Amino acid sequence: MGKLYHLSRLAAPKAWPIKRKGIKWIARSIPGPHNLGMAMPLSVWLKEVLGLAGTTNSIKKILNAGEIKVNNKTAKEPNFPVGIFDVISIEKIGRHYRILVDKNGRLRLAEIPRSESRTITLKITSKQAIQNGKTQIAFNNGWTIITDKKFAPGDCIMFDFETKKVKSHFKPEAGMLAYVISGEHANQIAELKSIKAEGVLRKKKLAVLLHDSEMFETSLDKIFIVGKEAPEISLK
Repeated sequence: MGKLYHLSRLAAPKAWPIKRKGIKWIARSIPGPHNLGMAMPLSVWLKEVLGLAGTTNSIKKILNAGEIKVNNKTAKEPNFPVGIFDVISIEKIGRHYRILVDKNGRLRLAEIPRSESRTITLKITSKQAIQNGKTQIAFNNGWTIITDKKFAPGDCIMFDFETKKVKSHFKPEAGMLAYVISGEHANQIAELKSIKAEGVLRKKKLAVLLHDSEMFETSLDKIFIVGKEAPEISLK
């Protein structure tokens, strides 16, 4: 089996919720919107997590029939990386799932209502000024948009697939709710209390968070702002 398309199950990222023994090889994600550690190939989600079919060939037939959408787009590439906050929709049976994490930092599927299947949470990673006073914004999943609104790296948005518009915009400020995607506090929804810098030459930003009366710190890169008084998407 080609190393470009497969990897050993024992060597697969720890975040992958797969069986490690029995079959040696598993599909490897093609280059795409997520890094290898925080996304699994679509075929693995469909075959090993949802159990839609027992073989990769059967999964390919389902994909070629146009029955699966990822983030509201028909998906036909079995090794396409599907990761944090992405939405998988199985149109034929009317089921929709969002990629989240569990308390151990492993990726998981959470079933969501159709009304939520058109929304994705994105974090801004960079911005660049372009012509006519507009700004090009880049997100954690590789997407970009051009806008005249004031966004900053670290901000999070709720983006509507169907209208292609920003529904909500959240800054990492005190009082906002954050979802932790990795580390000791993975899958926790906590209140952001403050942001502080650590280090001398290359300062690392840390989020100070409160969850169930416990104060803790984690890297700002490990959180997504998901609302103020309550999360705007289901996170259970």
